[in-house]
Amino acid sequence: MHGPASIHPALHPPTMSSVVDVLEEPAGESSLAVEGSIDVSVDANVGGQPKFFYGWLMLPLAMLLMIATSPGQTFGITFFNSKFRTAFDLSQTRLSAIYLVATVIASFALPSIGGFIDRFGLRRSALVAVAALAGVCVLMSQTQGVAMLFVAFVLFRILGPGTLVLLANNTLAAWFDRRLGLASGMMQFAMACSMAFIPAGIVSLIETFGWRGAYLGIATILAAGLLPLLAFVYRESPDLLGQFSDGACPIHGEQSLKLKTVGLTLAQARQQRAFWILLAATATWALIGTGIVFHLEAIFGAHGLGKSAAKWALSCIAIGMGTSQIVGGLLADRVALRWLVVSAVGLIAVSCALLATGSAATLITIFFVYGIAQGLMTIIAATGWARFFGRAHLGKIRGMSLTAAIAGSSLGPLLMGVSDDYFGGFGPAFWLFAGLAAVVAIAGIWTTPPREMTRCELQN
Repeated sequence: MHGPASIHPALHPPTMSSVVDVLEEPAGESSLAVEGSIDVSVDANVGGQPKFFYGWLMLPLAMLLMIATSPGQTFGITFFNSKFRTAFDLSQTRLSAIYLVATVIASFALPSIGGFIDRFGLRRSALVAVAALAGVCVLMSQTQGVAMLFVAFVLFRILGPGTLVLLANNTLAAWFDRRLGLASGMMQFAMACSMAFIPAGIVSLIETFGWRGAYLGIATILAAGLLPLLAFVYRESPDLLGQFSDGACPIHGEQSLKLKTVGLTLAQARQQRAFWILLAATATWALIGTGIVFHLEAIFGAHGLGKSAAKWALSCIAIGMGTSQIVGGLLADRVALRWLVVSAVGLIAVSCALLATGSAATLITIFFVYGIAQGLMTIIAATGWARFFGRAHLGKIRGMSLTAAIAGSSLGPLLMGVSDDYFGGFGPAFWLFAGLAAVVAIAGIWTTPPREMTRCELQN
């Protein structure tokens, strides 16, 4: 479908029906290839000479944006938890409850933030978000009570797993089309690597400078390292440089540009079955993953294992994620999304059942399996929304998905804290998680792209 034979149909002007087909066709059937597109390996300027595709510079920037979410991610907070409990005299359940309420409040802001990104653009939004995250790290380093801790949690959750994740994914969606799965896999692989190494770095910072000094160090890295790089290198979209998605140079650029301006509104997306299934899968994944990582030290402590084993678990999750993200990124360009949803959420269900029944000797293996599931879910989140619902209103749609993710993540730590404090361990929570994930995995079979939108519904 993408070979040389596809060049000749491109001589005909694109039609709206060809754009409709883009949003309707499953990934396994070349979901982003439009009628008459040319091979993405072709990258030439008007004179026929090779031209460097700037998207290959934007990809590492998207990777860095994703890695920069770490201070607001649960794996970036979990090793501070014991310090928070000691400094502010908090129980496991109370700290989890504070994290829950902060996360819920943060989730309400994300649809609006997605709208602001659509309005003001990716570059300006990225600069503001990174600067704000550095400021929150400084705020956390000066925290003197539970109220300030709560405010810092809210801001961390808005900016880290919320705004910066949205910006990283939308950056790739702006620069890549048919290679979006591959690019997303590479970005998520970088995130998996960060999960393997950043916790060790955080622990080292805490041991060397104390937890307050560690946050000042993180703020310095963001402000002095990432912010200038974004200011000088980041570009909004390929059309501003006279380029097209994936580095291709179609004979009719109008068709490539139209993909960037066509898509369902949030209201239209809500009418689609796939929207709600993807939303449920996202919320379930976030709920379970956040709960497990937030209580990681306690899970290993219940098996008589210490902090070093918990750090190894994060490394195993990262290895599993990295493996599945590279493979999953390739599959996302070739396999229908629903089978990735079924596989990913199904593996999450299996992992939770194994955590409920497993022994200390099997924990590392279980976390590796969970890492594979999490890696697939990151690919689904990175590619599914753009491919099913278009790019015109992607900020608002992804903002809603992040609301579901952060709202779900708020419940996970509390459910596990209550299970441990009042039901004698984490087992009941793990069985609850396994059942929930199993139901969503079965529902994933019906995750098919929208097919009922008319030409008028797809116009901006």
